[in-house]
Amino acid sequence: MLDLKKMLENIDEYATKLSYKKFNLDKDYLIGLNDKISKTRIECQALQSERNKGADKIGQLMRDKEKNKDEIETIKKEMTEVSDKVKVLESELSKLEDELKNYMMRMPNLPVKKTPIGKDEDENVVLEVVGEKPTFDFEPKEHHILGEKMGIIDMERAAKLSGARFSVLKGAGARLEMAVRNFLFDCAIENGYTPVSVPVLVGRNIMEGTGQLPKFEEDMFKTISNGKELFLIPTAEVPVTNLFNNEILQENELPIRYSCLSNCFRVEAGSAGKDVKGMFRQHQFDKVEMVRFATPQQSWDEFNSLVNCAKTILNKLNLHYRVVALCTGDLGFSACYCNDLEVWLPGQNKFREISSCSNMLDFQARRANMRFKNKETGKNEFIHTMNGSGMPIGRTIIAIMENYQQKDGSILIPEALKKYLPYEKIDSNGNLI
Repeated sequence: MLDLKKMLENIDEYATKLSYKKFNLDKDYLIGLNDKISKTRIECQALQSERNKGADKIGQLMRDKEKNKDEIETIKKEMTEVSDKVKVLESELSKLEDELKNYMMRMPNLPVKKTPIGKDEDENVVLEVVGEKPTFDFEPKEHHILGEKMGIIDMERAAKLSGARFSVLKGAGARLEMAVRNFLFDCAIENGYTPVSVPVLVGRNIMEGTGQLPKFEEDMFKTISNGKELFLIPTAEVPVTNLFNNEILQENELPIRYSCLSNCFRVEAGSAGKDVKGMFRQHQFDKVEMVRFATPQQSWDEFNSLVNCAKTILNKLNLHYRVVALCTGDLGFSACYCNDLEVWLPGQNKFREISSCSNMLDFQARRANMRFKNKETGKNEFIHTMNGSGMPIGRTIIAIMENYQQKDGSILIPEALKKYLPYEKIDSNGNLI
């Protein structure tokens, strides 16, 4: 959530920056609503003060109750009327504050100065290209064609179980998945992250804390059982970031680095018709998420370190990739700056996102009320949060299959994975040899 005070003091600047992220700030509405809240609060406080004075007066008069009986009854009647007015104003104030909060909750984070200004992904900026495209003396195939022919991916039976955008991995495919999971999990630990395991069902306030709600509710799976509403997490960022929801940490506890391997669930409501084949965009997938908590002074060093951790994983797998700075029109709701790592997929003949690393500054911390005590000032300040994929299991498998495929239809096992899957390759019949 944005700082309302700073926004009102710099309303035109905020309106411009919000427009870069396709949010039209209604300045008159916001100013008018805030003024109405201030006026109502002042009126309410004045009446509350009058009521308290009346109560004090009655207390004094009660020392000689019989003598002051009539005056006491008169003041009580007046205070009853005042109390009724206070209840009306408190109710009105609560509604106005909820209206302001709902409006503020739908505002995205502001892009920082180094975020490129642009309309969509076509205006993202390539910062770095690592490695070279693999060369083939044959036409490389997409992962789902390879996997189905080898008998290690079964999209048809997955659809029978759950519908489109689900997959079943079998035999060597399932073993490759397990190897990738363990490899990625170990990479995070090697990079200094403390592993955590968290629930994949969370409450509405937890989804609000990281910015998934209220804006993206149509993209979320949710359950209602015995009247209780819970959401299936779209990423471990949600529960892990909220571990410190409504808490105050000590400055010397920061930075904190957590990694989490979890199931993720996404409706993908806004991607109808995109990536319908294979495992690239699914309703359910597994991912290792890296989450960091930092002071404002640590923030950008921690972010750069986060990106380097993601790069290390792709380097170990010897995959060709590029680092991209997302432009304002492609930047996520909660992010002020984001670097995507896009891996080269020979079967698709294009770079595709495999990791997204974002700095949120204090945006999520304001929503989730996560603070730390500044040891110099003694004041509580909002924590900075950031997160990145390290990596999605399915997309890592896709990258391995497409980049390590051979002319005979087999797939070589990358050296970095042989500790977890001690074979040379998966042959064209789906056997590990």
